This record gives sequence, structure tokens and C-alpha cells, in this order.
Amino acid sequence: MSYSLERARHEIGRSLRELRTGAGLTGAQLAELVGWSQPKVSRLETGRQTPTSADVQAWAGACGRERAAEEIVDRLRVLESMYVEWRLQERSGMQGPQNEVLGRDSEARERRVYECTVIPGILQTEPYIRAVLDRYASFRGVSIGVDEAVRKRLQRQETLYSRRKRFRFLLTEGVLHTRYTDRDAMVEQLDRLTSVSALSNVSLGIIPFDQRVVFDPGHGFWIHDDRLVTVETLSAELRLTHPSEVEQYVRAFDLCARAARYGQEARSLILRAIDALNGE
Repeated sequence: MSYSLERARHEIGRSLRELRTGAGLTGAQLAELVGWSQPKVSRLETGRQTPTSADVQAWAGACGRERAAEEIVDRLRVLESMYVEWRLQERSGMQGPQNEVLGRDSEARERRVYECTVIPGILQTEPYIRAVLDRYASFRGVSIGVDEAVRKRLQRQETLYSRRKRFRFLLTEGVLHTRYTDRDAMVEQLDRLTSVSALSNVSLGIIPFDQRVVFDPGHGFWIHDDRLVTVETLSAELRLTHPSEVEQYVRAFDLCARAARYGQEARSLILRAIDALNGE
């Protein structure tokens, strides 16, 4: 589980502990009042177990602080929204997550995207999309919906041509050299990057191999209108909406942007990757 999720759960546990100690109750006394085992109280306070809304309300009531439950429950809803398991999204096939993203794309006006392992889906060519989705479908044991997922991801790219929307992409140079398809398809994909970079509403930055690292987030992420950050992991998609979480990712993006090359310098790095492929 991500550091953000762990921290959020521990913060909720700390708030519950503060309610208990403020009421002058021991863990055993609180457990008796609400009819739980003492170990459950300990797990909730230490963040090893996520409380339900009913748990929070019972806890606050036992401490004589019913009104405090509302704020903690609000934070609990944020925590629950942060973690969406892929297996739930993909229960009807690989197209499930793509439907989710299509709706998100239609709403956002500005997106900032950082990727260090793969070309962002909204910039991918059809062969590249299929190669990526086939790998993940195989890994997750999902046997249906790949063709529809490819179509949906291609449909997403229509938003690139809307003058009402703005995109800022940051890629590490290693992304240009990571092979998901055969040589000809990779050349086509890299050529697609150079074409998209010329759009007036698109900024494409490449962080070169030889650039001193200013900051390394360690994973890719998308920032949507400074109100939502999405992070894809092997098992889940994180959706971060708390202002302090979003602010951290905005700052991380800005730090990475300082190390990137843009315009003709970025295109030169793409052409260097194409030359490497053509030289094989």
C-alpha cells in the first residue's frame, strides 16, 4: 500500500486515540463501552485496521464527543476514495478502467502528467496501446475487453485537439527507449510524440539521461485541474483529493519540469531514440 494511504489511515487512528485519551478512557474501558475486543481498539488506533463510519460514530459517542465524528468520517471518505482496486474496475473486462478515464478526461481542463516507465495512454499509438494492455491483461488474468479498451483509449485522444484543454507532459528519456513493441511500431510511436508536441495546447518535456536529478517521484502520476491526482499501481488506482496531497504532487511536477528539455531540444532527444532504433 502507498505511503499516502498508510499515513492517512494512521492520522485517523491518531485522531481516535486523542478522543479516547481526552475522555480519560483506557483502551479496555472504551472497548467495553462499545462492545468490542480490546485488540480491535488497538488496531484502529495504530492504523492497522481502517474503521467504518459506524465504528467512528460509536467511538466518538463513547467519548462524549459525537460532533467530532463528522470530521473524522469526512476524512475516512477521502481515504476510501483513494484506493480503487483494479479487479473491481476490470470485473467486466479491460475496458472498465478506460470508461472511467474517459469520463474524467471530459471534465478536466488542465492536466499535468509525469511518466518514467511508459508513454502516457493519451499519447499512445494503437500498436503501443495493444502491447501495453495485452501485458496487463495477461498479468491480471483478464481475458476479455482488450479490443474495446484499445478503442476507448484511442477515443480519449480526441481531447488533445480541444482548444479548451491544456496538457503538460513530462517524460524521462528512458521512456523513449523502453521497448513495448517491435522496432517499426516503436518508431511510429516516437514519431507520434513529435507530432503531438507541435500542438498549441500541448507542452512536452523530456528529462535527459545526463541531466542531474532535481527530484525523483519514483512513479508516474496525473494531476487533474489541481483537484485530483491519480496514480496507477499494479493492484490499484489511487485517487488523491486532499489539498495537501494534491499540493505535494504539484510541487513534485514543478521540480521535475525544471530538469526537462522542451521544443526543439525535446524533439532532438526523440529523434535520437528513433536513430537508435533505425540503427539496429
